[in-house]
Amino acid sequence: MKIPFFDLRITNATIRRELLFSINKVLNHGKFFLGPEVKNLEKKIAIKIGAKYAVCVDSGSSALYLALKSAGIGKGDEVITTPLTWIITVNAIKSCGARPVFADVRGDFNIDPNSINNLITKKTKAIVPMHYGGHMCDMSNICKIAKKNDLLIIEDAAQAFGGSINGKKAGSFSVAASFSMNPMKVFGGCGEAGVVITNKKKIFNKLKILRHAGTTSNTKKITNNCIQVSLNHKMDTINAALLLVSLKKFNEKYKILKKIANRYDKELPFEVKKQSVFPGEVHARYAYPIRTNCREKLMKFLNKNGIETRIFHEPLACDAPIYKNLKKRKVPFARRVLKESLIIPLNDKLKKKDVDFIILTIKSFFKKKYKTLK
Repeated sequence: MKIPFFDLRITNATIRRELLFSINKVLNHGKFFLGPEVKNLEKKIAIKIGAKYAVCVDSGSSALYLALKSAGIGKGDEVITTPLTWIITVNAIKSCGARPVFADVRGDFNIDPNSINNLITKKTKAIVPMHYGGHMCDMSNICKIAKKNDLLIIEDAAQAFGGSINGKKAGSFSVAASFSMNPMKVFGGCGEAGVVITNKKKIFNKLKILRHAGTTSNTKKITNNCIQVSLNHKMDTINAALLLVSLKKFNEKYKILKKIANRYDKELPFEVKKQSVFPGEVHARYAYPIRTNCREKLMKFLNKNGIETRIFHEPLACDAPIYKNLKKRKVPFARRVLKESLIIPLNDKLKKKDVDFIILTIKSFFKKKYKTLK
């Protein structure tokens, strides 16, 4: 049996027809950049998250960079974030001219508010929490810290579309927040895509300029009326059209992922440490990370049995060669969590027999009595 980590094929005939129909609509009207589908998608995303404004861009990377830039993050600022994240979180901060400062994490893979408190200086401008795998950060305490110290929050919600705590959606805790909508995400299209959401009209207006090469241009007239240095971050209309189909199918897809994750929660052996959730939290279910102190042996065992696994975000962002000259911070728990972490398959193409096999294979591994996680 072969069980892939991701299966991005579009095998549903009905969805394929809808996608092709949506492409034909764009081919017929010919508005390939910032066409009506882009505006429609922005409106629907804003409603889904409960935000006033949404600005669609060409990638999740651009989304985070523009969220930071539009919020005024720049040279001389310090921005506290997690080292257990994809490198884009840190690159976006650095690309704004700011200095990333690395807090430690908790056992749930997310940034530790207590660690944030210890890193705040006069130069600290913002906190960038990243919701790992779709599990919400401790936004209650992070918001308290930000308010007490007059700091901005800019969520990296790339993995957390649909996540929430007590009904408050991922992205809505921030002055601006970014999401990725690449094909791997629960709400994903057929290529790179991203969106920034905000409730601030000033930031919204700035975002529209920044995504259009820093100009006040519109799609009907090409002009060099550039008022801020920026690059082209526009979303193309075909991508938006495909994402509108994906958004329509989002709830159905999420239910499948939630059902699989619930089985993992209940049936995986006690030797596997699972990602916790808060009371009242809706986990976005982008990934299913586990922890074990025999990670390497488990990974080899699963791969040998045809179950593809991944290790996310290795090495820690603070250990990337490009950041070797940054002042080193002690992030001992982040190092431990990364060393113990493994991501097992969670995708909507998994059949019941696949999930059965994954659970039984993990159980059979621990029956060999490997040392359990302390």
